[in-house]
Amino acid sequence: MVFNVPNLITYARILIIPILVVFMAMVDPTRNMGYNLAMCQWAMFVFVVAGISDLVDGYYARKYGAVSMMGKFIDPMADKLIHMTAMVMLIPLERMPAWLVVVFLFREILISGLRAVAAGEGLIIDAASWGKKKTAWLNFGLAGLIYYYPMFPGTVYEIDPYMTGWICLIIALVYSVASAGVYVKDFFHAVLKK
Repeated sequence: MVFNVPNLITYARILIIPILVVFMAMVDPTRNMGYNLAMCQWAMFVFVVAGISDLVDGYYARKYGAVSMMGKFIDPMADKLIHMTAMVMLIPLERMPAWLVVVFLFREILISGLRAVAAGEGLIIDAASWGKKKTAWLNFGLAGLIYYYPMFPGTVYEIDPYMTGWICLIIALVYSVASAGVYVKDFFHAVLKK
């Protein structure tokens, strides 16, 4: 079960993280907009592929009964790695403040720690639905911040991915804090019941 199809997809998602880093690191304010736009487009493409692969491996695992202990461990870790990588790379580009990255990182470490302690006590704390919504909004928000440049500029269909990304990111932040509260409540509820 370590090398079943969903897990192989998850491993591939982790392996493409360096590609995301390379494209984002190649964005250079001293270069022309065409060059930087191309780098941002490729970076967003890699990020979106990672997000879609997360949906695919989850769907496959549930449909074909390929859920495994390794998958339960590696899948959420892959999500955290891709998100944190994108966030950290957005800091030097001045598209995301460091304090906000710290808030998201603190939340992930807190939840991972609580779940690890609970597992050590034989307790299982399921992923909160708010946490899943946070992940969805975060994916949209980070994709917008990575792309950054206006889409269809000068037309009635013009979209500002950066502003749209920030709106999604704020919604993700609300869900992030709320889901952390749910995890903490569930943790102490499970501990007190034991």
